[in-house]
Amino acid sequence: MPSPGRRLALACLTAAGLALPGVAPAASVGGPAGATAAKAPRPMREDDLLRFEWVADPRIAPDGTRIAFTRVAVDTATDNYKTSLWIIDADGAAPAPRALTAGPRDAQPRWSPDGKAIAFVRGAEGKPGQLYVLSMEGGEAVQLTRLAGGAGSPAWSPDSRSIAFTSGTNPALDADSAKAKPKHEPGRVVTRPEFRFNGQGFIDPERPDHLWVVAAAGGAPRQLTTGRFEDGAPRWSRDGRWIYFVADRRDRPWFGPEDANLYAVPADLAKPSDGAALKTVIDIAGPVGAFAEASDGRIATIGHLATDPPRSYDQDDLLLAGGAWPRRTVRNLTATYDFDVPGAISSDQHPPRGGGGGTPLQWADDGRSILTTVGRHGAAMLARVDAASGEVSELTDGAHEVIGASATPDGRRWALTLGDLTHPGVLCCFDPGTRILTTLWDPTQALFAGIRLGPVEEFWYTSFDGTRIQAWIVKPPDFDPRRKYPAILEIHGGPHTAYGVGFFHEFQQLAGAGYVVLYTNPRGSTTYGQTFGNIIQYRYPGDDARDLLLGVDSLIARGYVDPKRLGVTGGSGGGLLTNWIIGHTPRFAAAVTERCVSDWASFWYSADFTLFTPTWFRKPPFEDPDDYRERSPVTYAAKITTPLMIVDGEEDWRTPIGQSEAMFRTLKQQRKDAVMVRFPGESHELTRSGLPSHRVQNQHHVRAWFDHYLLGKPAREYDEVHDETRRAAP
Repeated sequence: MPSPGRRLALACLTAAGLALPGVAPAASVGGPAGATAAKAPRPMREDDLLRFEWVADPRIAPDGTRIAFTRVAVDTATDNYKTSLWIIDADGAAPAPRALTAGPRDAQPRWSPDGKAIAFVRGAEGKPGQLYVLSMEGGEAVQLTRLAGGAGSPAWSPDSRSIAFTSGTNPALDADSAKAKPKHEPGRVVTRPEFRFNGQGFIDPERPDHLWVVAAAGGAPRQLTTGRFEDGAPRWSRDGRWIYFVADRRDRPWFGPEDANLYAVPADLAKPSDGAALKTVIDIAGPVGAFAEASDGRIATIGHLATDPPRSYDQDDLLLAGGAWPRRTVRNLTATYDFDVPGAISSDQHPPRGGGGGTPLQWADDGRSILTTVGRHGAAMLARVDAASGEVSELTDGAHEVIGASATPDGRRWALTLGDLTHPGVLCCFDPGTRILTTLWDPTQALFAGIRLGPVEEFWYTSFDGTRIQAWIVKPPDFDPRRKYPAILEIHGGPHTAYGVGFFHEFQQLAGAGYVVLYTNPRGSTTYGQTFGNIIQYRYPGDDARDLLLGVDSLIARGYVDPKRLGVTGGSGGGLLTNWIIGHTPRFAAAVTERCVSDWASFWYSADFTLFTPTWFRKPPFEDPDDYRERSPVTYAAKITTPLMIVDGEEDWRTPIGQSEAMFRTLKQQRKDAVMVRFPGESHELTRSGLPSHRVQNQHHVRAWFDHYLLGKPAREYDEVHDETRRAAP
C-alpha cells in the first residue's frame, strides 16, 4: 500500500556480471558471504538470505577518488542486520573495500567538502543514533551529539566547519523525562487522525524532527527550528548562509493532498525559530521533494502539481525554479517525458536497515543540465535532463536498476549501486560523459558462484482492452520446455509501484524448488506513464485483476505449465488482489496472501495513514458503504474454494493485522482450508527488512503451502488443531 508511496549500451558493461573486460571481479569481504562456495552449483534456498550482503547509500568523495558506503550483513548471532562503514578506491584498482568502522549500527556516511572527514550516524541497542565524525587522516571517530532525540541526516557546510542535522529532541520535555519515571508509561492522549506510523511506532507530536547545527570540531549543538511541524533533511545553500529543508507546515495535512514547500533558515540563527525567521523558497500547490541548487541560484526539485479532483497516482516530474523567493511558479522540465522521476522499482533485496540514501539529484558543473534517476518499463536509470529544453537522455540501460547513487559536486563522476535480474546490488563508479562503468565490488559474488539461478524471460502481452502489459517469467534452473511445471503468479503491492529488473530472492528460491514464477505490471503500476498508473482510481481492484489473469493465460499458452497446478500470491496491495482473485475464480489450486487488505471499510478506519482525501474512494465508508463492500474481497469469501495461507506481522500498521484476521475467520467459519502465520514484532516491512529468521521462515511457509497443494507433499504443520496456538516456525 502507498506511503503517507531507452535502452542504451553501456561501455564495457556485460549483462552477466557487470564486469569490465580485463578487470577481475572483486572478491567478497569477510562474513558469511565470503565462505567457500559449494563445489557443484545448486538452486537458491530460503536460508541463502542469511549469507547475503548489501551495498547501501554509496557516497563518492568530492574529488571522485574514493567511495564510502554502508555495508549491510546478517548477524546470525543477534538475528539482525549489522551495518558498518566501508571505503573503496573509485578507479577499480583495489581488489576489495576496506572497513572504516566496525559497526554494528553505523550508517549515513557524508563526506566533508574538503574530503578530510566523514560524518555518520552511530546507533546503539535501545538508543537513538548520534552524530559522529571520522578523520580520514586516521584515529577514532569523535562523537558530536548526545541528544535525547538522537541525530540523523547529517549535511556539511560548504567550508567543512559545521554540520547540520535533524533531531527529535525537545530540550524542555527531555529535561523532565530525565527524572525518575513511573513503572508504567502514562496513557496517550490522541487528538490527530494520524497518530502512529508503520515501522516507527506512535508519533510524538511534542517531539517532531527539527534542524540543528554543530561545529565539526565539537561543542554544544545549536537548535535552529522549533514548533509543532516536522522538518525534513537539511542541505546548505552554496554560500553557506542558509540551510534549506522541506516541510509540510499545514495545520491539518491529513485533510488534503500532499503539499510540502521548500524553506530556508539562517545558518547563524542564535535562537530556534518556530517559523518567524524562516524564508519560503518554493511554494507550489503540490509536494516539493528532493532539491538541488545551481551556482546561479536556480533550484531543481522533484515533485508535482496537485490536481482537482485529486488522483490516486501522481507521477512526479523534475521541476525548475528561478527568480526571487518565494517561487510560487515553477517550470516542469519533464512534462513531455511521460515516465517516473525519480523512478524506483520493487524488490525484496534492497539493502535492509542501510537507509539514508535519498533521491540522487545533481547539477552538471556548467549548469546546463541536471542528473537524476528515472523509471521506465520496469527499470530505474540514471538520466540527464537538459535545463533549457527538458530533453531526457537515459545514461544507463533498461536492463538494470539504479538502487543508490551520489555524485561529485561537478556531476562528472558517480557512485552507483546497480542491481539486475541476477544481482541484488553491485557497487560501481560511472562517468556520465563517456558512459564508462567500472565495477568495484559484488558482495554476493562468492555466494552466487555456488548457486544456479533460474533464467528470467521478459515478455509483453495484450490485455482485454488492447492494453500492453509487461511481464517476466522465472524458470527452474534445469528448465525443460517438454515438461509441465506448476506455476505461481506473484502480484506486487502499492498498487502504484512496479516489478522489473530488480533481484527477487523469493522468486529464485521458488524457481529453484521447481516452479515457474510469473510476475507482471498490471494497470496501476508505475514506470508506464501517468494515465496507466492512475487508470485504476475508484476501480481498485478490478481491471488490474483481469490483466493478471490474462498474463496467466499467456503463460499457459506457452505449453510448459500445468493449468491444474497454479498458485497465486502477493503482499500488501498484492495480498488484496490475491484475496480478490480467489473470490472470483476457482482456477488456482493454492494461494498465499501477505499483509493484505480484505475489508476496505475497516482498513479506512484503522490504517496508519488516513483516507480522508478522495483518492481511492469518492466518499468515506459511512456515506457510501456499498462502494467499499463491493470492492472488499471478504464480501466474496463464500465463493472461495482455493486453500489460503494468510501471513502478517503483528505490528503491521499499514495494513493492520485485523485485515488478515477477517479473512481467516471468515474462511474458518465456512470450514474452508485456511491457515494464518503471524510474526510477532514485525511491521509491514516483514519480507523486505524483517528479522532475518522471520524472512527465512516466511519463505519456508510460502513454499511449503504451495508444495503441499501443487506438488502433493505432506504439510502436517498446517493441520487444524483445536484449542492450540501454533508457532510460526518451520
